[in-house]
Amino acid sequence: MTKKNALKLESPPRRRGRPQSKRDDIVTAAVEVFLDRGYASTSISEVAKEAGVIKATIYSHFKDKEQLFTAIIEEITIKKMQLDFDVMVKSLPDMSPRQFIEGMHKKFSMLEKDPQYLRLVRILIGESARFPELPELYLKVVLLKGMTIATKYFELHPELNIKDSFAAGHVVGGSFWSLLVWQQILGGAKIRPLESKRVKNLLIDLFESKLES
Repeated sequence: MTKKNALKLESPPRRRGRPQSKRDDIVTAAVEVFLDRGYASTSISEVAKEAGVIKATIYSHFKDKEQLFTAIIEEITIKKMQLDFDVMVKSLPDMSPRQFIEGMHKKFSMLEKDPQYLRLVRILIGESARFPELPELYLKVVLLKGMTIATKYFELHPELNIKDSFAAGHVVGGSFWSLLVWQQILGGAKIRPLESKRVKNLLIDLFESKLES
């Protein structure tokens, strides 16, 4: 395997200096307001004020507050990591376990200490009791797509002798997600720090050992 087969998660970068569309302006403003105030305390009127538009302009792009929050999730996760799920699927057949897990870890590393992303996760957890649709949105927009990619990888590599591809995908994705919550949200980094690259290396060892068995 060569480096050209490493996990291709990148999409073409947006041109720097190009004027944002009105929709982009709204999402940029919404990110600031939602992350500062939380979901419950944010109103469309406040977002409109921050974006310098009228409420009708926001509703011309987003049917409701929930749809706008979905756009925020995409902005902070998928766009920030430059994820292109179609490109990812095409790259899976030629990848070794090491290349796959290192690629996943590379993208995860972009978020694990990102202030905006951590604030988003705190909102999802903190307001999940009152607004259960919020974590469900994140699950659908981000986690399930990532899980589908991981499951697909193990399905495409029978040489690994994985009996349950979905569970294996959960082991990979869930390991990084739970580590982020434990270390960055619950304060584990101060009490008992664990670097994500150690988890990455262990996962590589585990799945490479399947090739030898």
